[in-house]
Amino acid sequence: MEGPESTDLRQRAVALIQETGALLGMIPELLDKSDELKASQEEATKEAEALRKEAAALRSEVQQLRTARDEMSDSLTVSMNEMLRLASDAVARLRPMERRSSFWRDGSASPCEGAPAKAAAEPALVWKRDR
Repeated sequence: MEGPESTDLRQRAVALIQETGALLGMIPELLDKSDELKASQEEATKEAEALRKEAAALRSEVQQLRTARDEMSDSLTVSMNEMLRLASDAVARLRPMERRSSFWRDGSASPCEGAPAKAAAEPALVWKRDR
């Protein structure tokens, strides 16, 4: 004779066996999913490495372009300074000669006499490159 305890034990055992069967059926699916994830991870790793290499190449190219830009900017700065100097020289040559007033005295020159001529000879403007 079976008592209520053995019936309950039997039902629990059957339930555990069914659950174990269901869990065992999930193992192949989990292994397949694991393989898919592993392949996906390897592909992502390869893509990340390719992107790192591409980023390094682009950084190198950007640095070369910055160097070229700085060289061109320096060259342009030198050219603009030369143009300013030439323009200043041209303006100085095109200015009319100073007329001496009727009160002009020949003899000792005043201490400030050479200052305006000296200031006109030196260019006041210099082209500067902003960095």
